[in-house]
Amino acid sequence: MSLQFTILLIGLLLFTAVWTTKLSSRLNIPALLIFIALGMIAGSDITGFIRFDDAELAQLLGTVALIIILFEGGLQTAWKEVKTELSPSLSLATFGVFIATTIVAVASHYILGFSWANAFLLGAIVGSTDAAAIFSVLSGQSVRRKVGSTLELESGTNDPMAVFLTVFFLEFVTNPKEASLVSGLTSLVWEMVIGLLLGLFIGWIASTLLNRIDLSSSSFYPILLMSFAFLSFGIADTIHASGFLAVYVTAIYISNHELVYRQTLVRFTMSMAHLAQIGMFIVLGLLVFPKQLLDPQVILSSIALALILIFIARPVSVWLSLLPFKYSWQEKVFVSFAGLKGAVPIILATYPLVAGIDNAGMIFNIVFFTVLLSTLIQGSMLTFLADRLHLNDTGSSAIQTVIEFMSIGKPNAEIIELTIPNSHPFVGKAIMDIDLPQEFLITAIIRDDQIVTPRGDTLFEGRDQLLLLTPKHRIKTLKRFLFPKTP
Repeated sequence: MSLQFTILLIGLLLFTAVWTTKLSSRLNIPALLIFIALGMIAGSDITGFIRFDDAELAQLLGTVALIIILFEGGLQTAWKEVKTELSPSLSLATFGVFIATTIVAVASHYILGFSWANAFLLGAIVGSTDAAAIFSVLSGQSVRRKVGSTLELESGTNDPMAVFLTVFFLEFVTNPKEASLVSGLTSLVWEMVIGLLLGLFIGWIASTLLNRIDLSSSSFYPILLMSFAFLSFGIADTIHASGFLAVYVTAIYISNHELVYRQTLVRFTMSMAHLAQIGMFIVLGLLVFPKQLLDPQVILSSIALALILIFIARPVSVWLSLLPFKYSWQEKVFVSFAGLKGAVPIILATYPLVAGIDNAGMIFNIVFFTVLLSTLIQGSMLTFLADRLHLNDTGSSAIQTVIEFMSIGKPNAEIIELTIPNSHPFVGKAIMDIDLPQEFLITAIIRDDQIVTPRGDTLFEGRDQLLLLTPKHRIKTLKRFLFPKTP
């Protein structure tokens, strides 16, 4: 394939991927399924435009994409809002993953006839939830904060456990004589603890440096920020700690401390994360050969494992992991059904391919098919399930920055956007009657997709979107004024 045609094809794939996100919204299916489908269509078995079968390169590209996605997810995590769900999330990310792995392993042993080592390897690959899928699906949901925070923290922190179990059982397959449970557990503790500490340390360095350094152009700040994501993973992985955990913790630390050009940096990482998701799923789609997926054994085995994973392994792991914590049965049902699989299991499925073990191709195809079924069934039903379980959080109103003023120095003012809930005390009152401090200015009101010019006698209505000009250091004061019960 010529260089010119390759570049043209990349442009067409990206263009198509972006436009098909509208289709995914209308059909209520996760966009990642469409991205994977684009990769499969462009691959060897269908159109043959791109011939790609390099599992090692796919693993590398997938890891780079996951670093960006996890980093962006951490930057979107408000520690004050999610810290109360840390313990249950870690329970899901550790014990939950192990329980799900065990159940799938038992099923694989008896359904596929795999050896116990191979069965546990397959269980470890599909045992964890996927951060990319969770962040993507929850971004369009108004799920109750407690449930959303639990799922986000779980998906952001369970990668170390999934990677550890995959590598651990792969060692039992390739070199059973030297594999040791004691050394494995020691390695897990090292990976988790050092990954956490390293993430905090690099997060402190990043936030300190970003706020103090005076770069010649503001356009360099996003690049500097992103460099810390790769430094976190690279340093952690070099010393055999968990790189994924280090990246996630680094981002959370940065997000929850003062940060120059915050909104500009966050929007940059959001765009990078979307690009990473599109590229990663297209590459993983290219790695699949659809003709192999049509093997009856692959189809029947994948359907059986997917159903066991969705309706047995995930619910059992969730209910046992959350047993010590106060979650309603509705919340447990939703968390159980929201255990989406995505890029992480597919990337982990490349480990056996790279190692060249027996049944590696079959394991990869089964994992891929299982992920597709899981994402299609669970991802498309979450909105309906949240509504039926009454877990939609329609009364909350988060403050979001719309415009951040960029100047030669550091930004000192922002235009923020907030939505007034129907139950807010301002509803029915005029602007002149709310005694808004002079340092805050309502610049516009968006009502029913129309812009209303604010005047003294303008009455507030429920679901009004307010655009307010505020000094940056007074945002918390404004939040306390508008929502006095908000912590």
